[in-house]
Amino acid sequence: MVNASQTSLEYLLPEAGKWLALQNGLYAIPGPGYILVTAVIPLLTVNSGIIGGGINFKRYFINRQVEKDYTTDFPADEMADYLASRFASYKPAASEWAALMTAARVVDACWLRITHRDCQVNVIVTAGVNNACSAGVTPYCVPGKVAPGTINIMAFLPHALTPGALVNAVQTVTEAKTQTLREFNITCPVTGAFASGTNTDATLIAAATDALLHEYAGPGTLAGYILACGVRAALTRALKTYLARQAQGVYDEIPCEEIL
Repeated sequence: MVNASQTSLEYLLPEAGKWLALQNGLYAIPGPGYILVTAVIPLLTVNSGIIGGGINFKRYFINRQVEKDYTTDFPADEMADYLASRFASYKPAASEWAALMTAARVVDACWLRITHRDCQVNVIVTAGVNNACSAGVTPYCVPGKVAPGTINIMAFLPHALTPGALVNAVQTVTEAKTQTLREFNITCPVTGAFASGTNTDATLIAAATDALLHEYAGPGTLAGYILACGVRAALTRALKTYLARQAQGVYDEIPCEEIL
């Protein structure tokens, strides 16, 4: 079993507009209305986001904040237009981008690094739970009736994962997210059931390709344990910030282009 006393948890405090080294060859910057992470060498990535979904090699990772009344019939096209206009590197490297979208405040994201011996994970989480749901209990969503509120999780590992281990990692992240929501007593506003997530969550996990290979990343493995611990800690802090703002009646009052 893992000795928790040997686990190091570091909350990162990035400065707006300044690059931060997350791990060897991986850098991140909080910009106006987005969080951008770039890799020197493409990372094997599993992504459920709006751009670059599936399992593939990616170098650019973004979590973009949109206004709470954002609506479009073609969100992927709109996101591609946004990236092309905002980032000069987008068009020549469009296939290397993975993009998430949220109405949660990216300025309130939790950034952390968790390490246990030679195993490490960097996690960035944004959280909103206005549209919390319980999978298999909450009815499917009527288009245009979804309130802002998304849990977006980005996790970066300096270790290699097989494609199967990447899928394992998604399972692990989801279980850690759901357990954390249960501890906060977050419920579905429609059914009252304990929430398993929100109906617009996205998960992105990216792993190095030139490092020690892990064949599994379920919650019983070292890689999965560290990943789950990181997600729980990051989501806990992000939810505390979100709920505090909500209690003060100030959440979502600041336009996304003015938050940094």
